[in-house]
Amino acid sequence: MSIVNSIATYSGEGFELYQTIGQQVKTGALTVTVPASGSMSPAVTRGLWRCKVYNPGGTSPSFTSVTITALDATNTVTVDNFVPTASITITGTAWVDVMGDFIVDTGVASNGGAAGAMIFGGATSFNFVFVQGGTSPTYSVDAEIAAAP
Repeated sequence: MSIVNSIATYSGEGFELYQTIGQQVKTGALTVTVPASGSMSPAVTRGLWRCKVYNPGGTSPSFTSVTITALDATNTVTVDNFVPTASITITGTAWVDVMGDFIVDTGVASNGGAAGAMIFGGATSFNFVFVQGGTSPTYSVDAEIAAAP
């Protein structure tokens, strides 16, 4: 599947768009990194995230949660955690398509960073960590970030 109506159409002017499309989620949890290779340049500090979960396999595959973290090669900051009130069963006609916004602070460790600077100059990549339920569940994931420095 691909993203037809990207969050780029929803975001502000000058936002960079990064997508990782068609990643397979298998039993347990899977981390999808955006961008899939390399890093965001320039680094970003604010924007939107989106993920789509579809194409189920296994027995009763369900979506339990996704946690989005921003990284700068030193520090990791959780910027969102989407957990539905109940797991969502993924079928051929029912899937998950969710988005949110984020902002990360930059500054020195004394202002709250773990070491060095907090997301020095901005995030250079994002991890989407998916948790699923069911018996030997699988599904596909599209993830995207539209962001500005």
